[in-house]
Amino acid sequence: MTGAIGEALLTRLSCAGTVCSEDADAIRAIRGEVRTIRRHKVILSPGDIPRFVVIVLKGFLYRYAISTKGARQIHGFCMPTDSPGLDAMHLDQVDDTLAALVSSVVGLVPHANVSRLIEDRPGIAVLIGRTAALQGSIHRQWLMRNSTQQASASMANFFCETYLRAKTSGLVTNGSCDLPVTQEILGDTLGLTAVHVNRTLQLLRRLGLVELKLGRLFIHDFDGLARLAEFDPHYLHLKCGVPNRARITPANRDFSFLSGRAA
Repeated sequence: MTGAIGEALLTRLSCAGTVCSEDADAIRAIRGEVRTIRRHKVILSPGDIPRFVVIVLKGFLYRYAISTKGARQIHGFCMPTDSPGLDAMHLDQVDDTLAALVSSVVGLVPHANVSRLIEDRPGIAVLIGRTAALQGSIHRQWLMRNSTQQASASMANFFCETYLRAKTSGLVTNGSCDLPVTQEILGDTLGLTAVHVNRTLQLLRRLGLVELKLGRLFIHDFDGLARLAEFDPHYLHLKCGVPNRARITPANRDFSFLSGRAA
């Protein structure tokens, strides 16, 4: 199953730009350890020395920080093909927690293997740099979302982002994708109380926009959800058939490329 690590990394880097055939072969050849991580098991903790890049093969991971008073802020979810840890390759220690949201399978690629790939293939180095920088872009968007939007728009924005990321990685089926979150997890992601999360989910369902059940996110009206969220996907900087060149503004918003009815 070690070959799955390279295939997953290739899928992820292809979302950052074009991969030539020689670079694709080099990415497929990368090796690491495949490991199953049980639900809520911590993979990396603050203070750990980063020695490997994590490639998600199955399941869902999440990243979070905990305040001195015990409050948790979730600031990232990692779905299959995501590569958490690329942004920590050049750090002396990890500054947040990476854990399995559900039982997951990951590939652990030693930094030496990734560094060798970067040194040998300049094109891959650019794509890895872009992929690592993307996390900062998403963090900035999450900060803006949580601090300026009302609960319904904030939750809609999170759902739009999750669905788009899943779609570009080939993880959408019949207008739905995996999102194995509880209302508590959503609250820690959006900065909302459990009661507020429940009311907001009910509102989005009554509006016929989206439904979250049995660990899956069902999108019934992506256009409507995106309008409510004032969603602009430019911050994801994706190159997988998503219009990035022209900024999508409220005036010219068109999400026909991502119909909620599409597979």
